[in-house]
Amino acid sequence: MKKGQLDNQRFSPKVGLVYQPWDWLSLYGNYVESIGNLSSRIGPNGNVLPPETGEQYEVGFKNSFFDNRLSSSVSFFQLTKQNQAYRLFPTNFYEPTGKTRSEGVEIDISGRITDNLSLIGSYAYTETSIVKATSNQGNQLWNVPRNAGSLWAKYDFTQDELRGLSVGAGAYFQSQKQGNNANTYQLPGWGRLDAMIKYQLPFTQKSKTTLQLNVENLLDHEYYAASSGNQFFVNPGAPRTFIGSVKVEF
Repeated sequence: MKKGQLDNQRFSPKVGLVYQPWDWLSLYGNYVESIGNLSSRIGPNGNVLPPETGEQYEVGFKNSFFDNRLSSSVSFFQLTKQNQAYRLFPTNFYEPTGKTRSEGVEIDISGRITDNLSLIGSYAYTETSIVKATSNQGNQLWNVPRNAGSLWAKYDFTQDELRGLSVGAGAYFQSQKQGNNANTYQLPGWGRLDAMIKYQLPFTQKSKTTLQLNVENLLDHEYYAASSGNQFFVNPGAPRTFIGSVKVEF
């Protein structure tokens, strides 16, 4: 390899194991190593930064209840990354963070509670840290909330006069998160409410037509979605937004 060139060759194993002691329970685990594409990002010294690499462990279980009407999964994970690149705002240069770690638990649940009502919920608890770096060592990673989750419910009408009509609502939340790796400022936690109404026209032999209207941020709540790494350039969440669609299937 010539001087100044980067070597992005790496063996990236993926190993997984699933054990199902009963029909309603599965235990699993996996291990993955990864490497990103050769980076075109430039460091302060003018050199091309090395590619990002990662190593992840995950164990968990999946189960089902109430004659498979409801299913859930719980996973515990640890993700370690090398050479994550962060922009040195306001310049166009990037700084690689030597070693970072994210670990926590994720919980998902979904299913049809009754013939009309279905639910989808998720929750994640994540601890982050900069394990090894020339600066900010021991700090938390930016833009990663410690707590995040959502809950969505949908109701399908089955009465003859309302058949084909569905309504739904969902709540999303995140706790406070760091605005930069120096942890000099934080973005406050936020919550958002979405809604949906859908109507499927009576099915014909030639096509099936569905009309749908989604409203994101129903209460028009003001919040900050993410940081660019500088407290003067923070991305606000979208205001109340209406999205309509027409779907025709032949």
